[in-house]
Formats: sequence, C-alpha cells, structure tokens
Amino acid sequence: MSGVLALNTSEAAPEAVNAHYLNHVVETAGKREVEASEDIIASNGMKLLAKGSRIDPEVQERLLQHKLSKPLEDCVRVVDGVIPEAFGPIAEELLDQHALLAGLCATDRAQPVPESLSRLRLTMPVQSLLTVYADYQGDRLRHTVGVAMLSTAIGRRLLPGAVDHHRMLSLAGLVHDVGELYIDPKYLQRGVLLQGDPWRHIVSHPVVGHRVLSGMEGAGRDVAEAVLLHHERLDGFGYPRGVAGDRLTLDGQILAVSEWLMALIESGLTPAMHARVATQIVSGEFSRDLLEVVTSAAASSDDLLQALAEPLPLDDAVPRVARIVGTLQRFAQERGWIDERIANARGERRATLELGVQRLLRIQTGLSSTGLDTASPEHLLAEMASLQDPLLHMEVMTIVRELEWRLKELEREMLQRNTRMGADALAEMGELIQRLTGPVA
Repeated sequence: MSGVLALNTSEAAPEAVNAHYLNHVVETAGKREVEASEDIIASNGMKLLAKGSRIDPEVQERLLQHKLSKPLEDCVRVVDGVIPEAFGPIAEELLDQHALLAGLCATDRAQPVPESLSRLRLTMPVQSLLTVYADYQGDRLRHTVGVAMLSTAIGRRLLPGAVDHHRMLSLAGLVHDVGELYIDPKYLQRGVLLQGDPWRHIVSHPVVGHRVLSGMEGAGRDVAEAVLLHHERLDGFGYPRGVAGDRLTLDGQILAVSEWLMALIESGLTPAMHARVATQIVSGEFSRDLLEVVTSAAASSDDLLQALAEPLPLDDAVPRVARIVGTLQRFAQERGWIDERIANARGERRATLELGVQRLLRIQTGLSSTGLDTASPEHLLAEMASLQDPLLHMEVMTIVRELEWRLKELEREMLQRNTRMGADALAEMGELIQRLTGPVA
C-alpha cells in the first residue's frame, strides 16, 4: 500500500521557514534569550541576521519573506535552554507516581534510567529545538521525558548491552513529537475529534519531524527514522505511511509502544490494566517480544488500590456495550456487500478495504474473548454487578472504553485514507459506515 499521507512539498522544503515553528521560537524568545547561532543567509546570498542577533518579533517577518540557504532550526540558539540535568528530577517524579513506568524501568544491571537521561549529550540545535517544544505547552517536557524513559527501558530489555543504541532511543523519545511545532496550533487542541483534512495536518507531524531531524547535528538518520515510525503499527493500521511487517523497524516499534504507553499513563485510567486489555482486544500491532516486555511489567503493576478507591458503576456500560455489539453484528450482516466491493476494487482502494475488514475482525475477536457478546448486555452486566468486585468493574469499563476507541479510530482512519482516493472512494466508505451504524435488520 502506498503511504497514507502526501505532504505539500512547499511545506516540507528544507529551505522554507515554517511560520508556525517561527511563531513558537518567538514565543520562547519572550521567556528566554534566543539568538542566531551563526549568520542566517537567504538562498540568494543576502545576510538576513548576523551571528548573535536576537530572534524576536522585529525580525520575524524578514525571515518569513525569504528562503534560507540553511534550515532555520540549525541556526537558532536558545540561551539557558533545557539541559539534560533537568530530566533526572522529572524522571524520578514520574517513577514515584506511576507503577507501570517504574516496573518497566526497574533494573539492577544498568544505570538507573533517570541518571542515564541526565547524562545525555545534546547538541545546540537539538537542545534549542527541544526547548522550543517544551515551552510551547507547559506539560510537554514531562510527556517527552516519559517517552524517553520508556524507550530507554524497553531498548535495554530487548537489546541488552547496546549502550549507544539505548542513547539513540532516549534521544528519539525526547524529540519524537517536535513535528507538532510545524502544525497550526488549532489542530492540536485537546478533546477535539478531528477528521478529514484537519486530521491530515495531525498525521503529518512524524514526517515533518523526520525531515527536520535527518540532517540535524546530534540527531541524524537513526533518530529521524524512529521518529517517522512512532505512530505506525505492524498490521499496517498506523500513520503517516501505513507501513507494515518488516518495514516497521524494531526502533520504530519501541518508540511507538513507548508513546502509546505514556499516553495511557497520562490518561490516569489504570494504565497497566488498559495495556493488558488493549493487547488482548487488537493483536498484531507490535511484535511478540515487545509485547511480552510490556505485559510482564503490566502484570506486576497493581491497579487494585485505584479500583478500590474509585469504584466504577456498570450502569452506563449497558447501552455502550449494546452499541458495540450492534456495530459488529451489522458488520457480519454486511460482509456480502463488503466482499463484493473488495472484489471490484483495485490497488490502494482494495488494500484499504481489506485492511479495514481485518481490523474489524480483530475487534470482533477481541470482543468475543471478553464474553460480553455471549448474552444480553443487561443480563451479563447485572450478573457482574452482583459480584461486588471493584476490580472486575474497572476491567469491564476499560474493555468498553478500548472497544469504543478502536471503532472510532477505525472510522477516522478509513475516512482519511479514502479521502485521498477521490470522491467515489469516499462516498463508498461513507455508505459502509452508515451501514455499520444503522439499525440492525
């Protein structure tokens, strides 16, 4: 299958100054001193800024009016920017707060992960880019340190003794989301469900991050390749390119699972249980060896105390389970119609439909493995409620949330991929979605 994203080449051109990135640099300049680390030269040879000149609102328009002979990111220095020594205290705090993170990072054979991160060496361009990224949203440094911790810990377990490789994974974790600096901030607002063209901007951030980091001193090809793959999945259902199988490298998988786990940890919804449930609901996204590392740590992380402290009623699960079961029943009823469309399709359109069917079959298998489709939701959940087991209640609600998310993710991804293939493909996908969400015949 060809990639699921085609970037506008004018946006991705190395010499073009991205207005969103420059806005973030200028915002950082309101808190810290930001200067040109060398002469900034236009592509026509004109000197726009001398080395040591401040980068602030007064020079912003001048930089936007010209294409540069060298990427702006390589010419920016944030004075007193984020330093590796700051990572250690953040990492220690995260370990104290999150049992799953502590379980994965536990080691008696290597330097503690917080200490390892504190001793990383960052070049000036990488340090400055990371500082701008950390400054644009107040909690992003915690997120990126968490991903770096997980990447380091998982890398140590899968690649023992490869210290330089572990450092590379640490750095990739720190900079995995810097591509977000180049996206209009309105698309990055939390709690907003994006589809269609707005979602295309979001899925571009690994590509942009790859482009920025590939030639950057102190980052380079290996870091950039891992960043490019950090939202991909082995079954081809990731983004931005929908790579599958051997094309998703181990480094890419490590960074992808680390970013996913950190998102679960930040959600506050019993991440260890959620990780166990997610890997049961949809298999094939990551390699078996990688999942064994995750599930082993998840099994040793105790969600029971949180379950007892925050008991979850099952009342609102009944209609939610009914909707999930109904969607999958309609999928079974419509298989003839879907298979006919697949038989008549060609190329990427056919591959996308087949991929969607495979994902729905995995979700269907995942639902069956929970037993929630073996009886009426009302009867089954009433029996579960009578057991008065807070941990069971929490597991049921986690399963429901995961199934709902997977179905929403599937709908969004299928719409996004078919948007690229023209009006006919999009209309066909719209009809399929309507068939799956309509009343059972």
